[in-house]
Parts: sequence; structure tokens; C-alpha cells
Amino acid sequence: MKTSRLLAGIILIILYLISIMFSISHYTSISLFFCIISSLSLVLFIKKAMGSYTNIAVFFSFFSMLYGLSGPINVVWGEGLRPLFSTPYNTDAFLISYAIAKIGLISGFILFYVISNKDRYRANEDGLKIVESYKYKLYPASLILCFMGSLFEIINMFRLGGISVIFKGKATYQSMLSSLTLTLPSSEVIVVAFSLIGLYIGINYKRGVERSRVINKILVFVLCSVPYILIKILLGQRGPLVTLFVCLLIGITYFRPIKRIKPKLIFLCVVFYIFMSFLYANRGIVNLIPNDPKAFMDIAFTKERLINALNPGGNEFGAAFGNYSEFYAKYGHRFDPKLGETYVKGLIVPIPSFVYPGDKPTQITYEFRDEFFISEAERGSIAGTALSSILEAYMNFKNIGVFLVYLMLGYAIQKIERAYKNRSLLFIFLYVSSIPFAITFHRSAFGGIFAGIILRAIVIQVLITLYFGSKKPKVKSVMG
Repeated sequence: MKTSRLLAGIILIILYLISIMFSISHYTSISLFFCIISSLSLVLFIKKAMGSYTNIAVFFSFFSMLYGLSGPINVVWGEGLRPLFSTPYNTDAFLISYAIAKIGLISGFILFYVISNKDRYRANEDGLKIVESYKYKLYPASLILCFMGSLFEIINMFRLGGISVIFKGKATYQSMLSSLTLTLPSSEVIVVAFSLIGLYIGINYKRGVERSRVINKILVFVLCSVPYILIKILLGQRGPLVTLFVCLLIGITYFRPIKRIKPKLIFLCVVFYIFMSFLYANRGIVNLIPNDPKAFMDIAFTKERLINALNPGGNEFGAAFGNYSEFYAKYGHRFDPKLGETYVKGLIVPIPSFVYPGDKPTQITYEFRDEFFISEAERGSIAGTALSSILEAYMNFKNIGVFLVYLMLGYAIQKIERAYKNRSLLFIFLYVSSIPFAITFHRSAFGGIFAGIILRAIVIQVLITLYFGSKKPKVKSVMG
């Protein structure tokens, strides 16, 4: 491991330790300031170590910062969280756990380099050789999956009662869908489709292939995706839309990673964020669209409504901190840790209910909701405030668990990037389609992330077996 990387990692750890000292002394603003500076520096440090922005390590660290600090920033220097969360907020306690998590993450990165001794990895050239050997199958496969994903979503919708169900709102729709037997995996299928079309664009758009031909294929793909996307827009489900956007971006840049942020990319991300904020602000009044569209337009574009939605700390980004604050307000350090129980239960999530003997155990997300936010349960069986990766680790092993969980994550992320990323067609497809979990991980429980990765792996493996065949190009590991 290069001495400069080790030194930078140690400096970052020291900065987070300083932040912890200020939190212990209740100098909350100073502690938050150190957390912000340290977290921004960590993102840049990881970008420099990885060589680009478009990789799981950068995404993980950036969204860890966004989910972790948006809430405290809004509390310390803004108007606080949503009224759902009670005051006073336990900001110092959370910042201590947040800093410990980041120290664990950095330690995991360092541990990987110490154990591996060398920065050995499978280079992008290896992955490119694998994907290009199947390049004529990429587009047909993506189109078939896209069509299937939209069809599955339409079938699920009509099994619930038709188009009118959409206008009952996100919570009702998702709750009804969760209770449906043999739900078709529309999201998992179409996510893989967007990953494949991204890879197709990435290896064809600027490589001598007739551009108009590629554009025409993309337009056909987009048309196939319209039913799925339109349903998600009407429901205000931002998560699936963000997932498709990220998969497309990572697929396109997989073999030409983004090393410098250009203004047009910033503009694209800003426009996308504004649109996502608009959906968040107005998904509660979607029922007005079929009955009184004029009233919907008048309310939806209210200036104050849109400004509030743009504030990340006041929406879902602040929920991770809010959940931790609620738990800490009731229990603090005085509780019996679950000692890994929630992680074990999470392994059961991918098992279908009709296969599992008896009733599946309640996952920690819903245990937490039923204890702290019972009003959310009344909106729908799966409505709630999600959870927090830091909170789940804290529930299981207190702050030592926060450190250990993030240490293992740091090591695992480097292992994926350096050893598995370009190992085979399965790993390439799974990497692109699963990188959105690096975003949602920070406001989710382990079980949901684990289930999502397993389901996507199954879809990809079935696709490879039935369509791509068993051909395995030979690649050699290189030194980087």
C-alpha cells in the first residue's frame, strides 16, 4: 500500500476522532463541521485511490455522507426534521456513531491493502474483453427484459385492481402489492435491462458504430420502459427511478469511468434531483389527478411546497438520523443488544412466503416502525420511515458494532472493486445492477439489501444460462 494513502487514511481517522471529542463535550456545531470536512475529504480520497467517481466505493461514501449529515445539518443550521420525528434531537450521539462508522470504513480500506499487500485487481480491459465477446447479444437481451419488466408491472397493477389503484397513493399500492401472492419481479427484471442497455451504449456509442442506429435502438428501448416508468412516476416512487438512472449511468461509464465532473453532468443530476423532489412533494395529492387535475397543478407547483421538497434534510435523506434519534431518546446506551439477530433474520427475506414454513419473522424495519411510528403502520402494511444502517449496527452491538460492521463493509467494497468487478459476465452485470444499493443501504436494513442482491443475481444467472450461454473468455489478472 502506498505510504501516501496510509497517511491520508490516518489523518482522516484523526479528524473523525476530533469530531467525536467535540460531540462528547456537546460542541455540536463544531463536531458537525469536522464531520462535513472529513466526509468530503473521504470522498475525494476514495476517488483518487480508485481513479474515478463511477464506482461503488465513491457512491457508498458519498451517499453515506448525504444520508448521515443532511439531517444533523437541518437540525443545527436549519428548521429541523419532519414533524414526525420528536424533539429534542440526539444529534451529538448520532454524530459519534457516524464518525465511528467512518473510522471503521477507512480502517476496512486500510485492512484490505495491508492483507492483500499489493493492489492486484482485474482491470477494465479484462471486463471489456468479456462483454465485447457478447456485444451482439446485449441489446436484444436488454430489450426483452425491458418489455418483460413493463409487462410484469402492468400485470401486477391489474391484479391489484387496475389503474385506479395507482391514485390511492404509494403507501396503499405498495402495501397491497406486498400482500399479493407470487408477485412478478418487475423491478428486478427492468433494473437488469437498464444495466445491459447502459453497457451496450458504453461499448457502441463512440466506437465507430453508426450513431443513428444506436439512437434508434435506444428509443425503442425507452418506449418499452414507458409503462413501468409512468406507473412509478404516478406513485411517486423515487427509489426505482433513481435505481434505473444510476444503472444506466454506471453501465455507460463502466469501461470509461468518469474521472472529472463536467458541467453537463452536474446539470443533468440537478435536473433529475429537482424532478425527484417534485415527485416527493406531490405524491400525497396524486389522487387529485383523475378527479381535479387543475387543483393538482395549482397545489403541486406552489413555491413553498417545492422549496421544502428540495431540502434533503427535510425529506427521506434526514430519516436515517431521525430514526437513530428516536431510538436513542428512548434507550440511549441502556438496552440489551440484539447481537446480530436482525442480520440473521435478514437472510430469510429472499425466501418466498409460500415456501417458508410458518410465518416469516418480522424484519427490524417493521419492528422499529411498530414501536416508534405506529401512525405510519396505519397508512399501509409496509409504510414507514425505513431504518438506518448505523442504527441497525448500533441496535445489535452498540458503537463497537458500528465500527466492526463498517470495517467489514470497507474491506468488502475494496475486495469487490479489486478482485471481483471484472471477473465474469455474472459479476459485471451484478455490479452494474447492484450499485444503487450503495445508495439505499444507508437508510435501509440489511435484509432488504441482501434480498435485492440475491434476486438480481438470480435474474442475471437465468439470463446468462438461457441466452448468453456458457462461453467464458480467458482473461488475465493485471497489476494496478
